[in-house]
Amino acid sequence: MARRKRKDEPTDWVAPDFDEVGYMRTEIQAAKTAVLTIAWAAVGAIVSFLLYSVNAALAFFAGIAVAVGLYYVLPFLGISVKGFKRRDWTGHGITYFFSWLAFWILLLNPPFGDFTTPTIQAISVSPYQTGYTGGLSCLPLVGGAVFVPQNPPNDSVYVLFRATDNVGIASLQVNVTPVGSAQPPFELTPIPLSGLSRCRNHTSEPYPGGTYSVSFKFGPASTYRVIVAARDPSGHIAAYTFDIHD
Repeated sequence: MARRKRKDEPTDWVAPDFDEVGYMRTEIQAAKTAVLTIAWAAVGAIVSFLLYSVNAALAFFAGIAVAVGLYYVLPFLGISVKGFKRRDWTGHGITYFFSWLAFWILLLNPPFGDFTTPTIQAISVSPYQTGYTGGLSCLPLVGGAVFVPQNPPNDSVYVLFRATDNVGIASLQVNVTPVGSAQPPFELTPIPLSGLSRCRNHTSEPYPGGTYSVSFKFGPASTYRVIVAARDPSGHIAAYTFDIHD
């Protein structure tokens, strides 16, 4: 009959020797691989950035395809990939993807890149007379047009609009064309506005940034076609056309 081992008797198991040198080499290689993967993701982001103006989908898939280059770049830079398992490549792939995406988004925005066109919005028109400083009706557009009755003493229209861009507006033009009249087209100079709004029911609210105004005498034509065009420093142009009817 086998003798029962007492609790205080020593066991036969001996802990293996800890390979400190091997462990340090493994950790150093893992750190180098992570750094090189992030650096290679920056290369992929540059490729995507250069192709974005050609085609956004092409830029996306090209950036993903650059990740395949890790298989060749890592050995070239002294990282042995022979011992890499599927989970290792999966981890490096995830690191590459999110690093590439972060770098790419960074490059697509100022000051590195500008792919956003200006925005023209919040257009309203009010009956107006020269020298008037009171509240404005601020009639909104409906279907790209607005009816502004010209009741005396009103003889003009006052146009409010916003023109904004993620970098800034380089130039802003307002062109007016009388419809069905011999009156020639003319150009207006937008005036930037600040302070409290003059629109009725909104007089306690400040004008949002990028708010401009123009005004012109209404007549003899009964319809005026207005084109607001904005250009940013990168050359992107946005334009909005609407009609003002009496």
